[in-house]
Amino acid sequence: MNSFRSFVGSELMAIEQHLSALKSIIPNSIKLQPAERRSMFKLNTKREEFVQKAVQLMRKSPKSVPDYVDVSACNNRLHLYEQYANLLSQVEEIQIKLDDAKLIIGNEILQQTRAYFQHAKTAAAAGAPEYEAIYAALNPHYAVGRNSKK
Repeated sequence: MNSFRSFVGSELMAIEQHLSALKSIIPNSIKLQPAERRSMFKLNTKREEFVQKAVQLMRKSPKSVPDYVDVSACNNRLHLYEQYANLLSQVEEIQIKLDDAKLIIGNEILQQTRAYFQHAKTAAAAGAPEYEAIYAALNPHYAVGRNSKK
């Protein structure tokens, strides 16, 4: 078994306070609909180089920029985009670690409870009345395995 420990109450409270503070900093008025998401240009890694180069050239040659393009706004948005991308990367790392830990913990407890269920099932089949009630209580909820059906 892996060595996991429960969070202390103060640790959980600190984590929740930090998450709450983070939620309050990020603009929560932004809620895109699926159609809006599909209609937007997606700035990915390949396009990011284009944007960086374009902003760099706009700053270098301000006379080449049309009046309707705001160079400082582009520069600010690029900086903000990079900040969001960095934060998102860190949050994704934390999410992966939490998902992995949750998977390991779930696997361990499921192995133990499954062993308990199999023990109760075997004892009930052997005629032990105290295990029959345990087996009867757990059997409707037992759907363990990759091919199990509820």
